[in-house]
Parts: sequence; C-alpha cells; structure tokens
Amino acid sequence: MTVALVSGGVSAAAFMAELGKNGNSHARWNKICDKFETFCDHGGGALIASFAGLILMLIVSVMSIIKLLIKPKPDSTIVVP
Repeated sequence: MTVALVSGGVSAAAFMAELGKNGNSHARWNKICDKFETFCDHGGGALIASFAGLILMLIVSVMSIIKLLIKPKPDSTIVVP
C-alpha cells in the first residue's frame, strides 16, 4: 500500500516536471525551464531523490514480506514449569 502511494507521488512529480520542461500547447502553458533554469535543475535533483526513495521503499517492503513468509522453526526443547 505504501509503495503504491509513494509511486503515485513520484509519477505526479515526474508529470509536473515534464510539463514544466516542455509546456502544453493545448492548455497554452508555456515552458518554464527556459526562464528558470536553476528551478528546473533543483527539480531534477528532487526527482532523482524521489525515485531513489521509491526504490528504497520497495526494498524495505520486499524484505518485510520475506520476513513474514519465513517462519522460524519451533524449538525441540520446551520447558514447562
């Protein structure tokens, strides 16, 4: 569930970055990266960080699933008081 939420956020950020870089002629939105180059550079760094966060979240989720699936073997020596 959390990986899906993070993935949705990353996808929305990537879409907005593409929109800022190329614009949209149908909605008459101009490119903003031509005027604000440092803003787009910072946005690119944020996209890289968000994709890295998505990969880390996926790794943590897979590790948790594996840990839940592997059950420990019961001890053969059970002490009853």
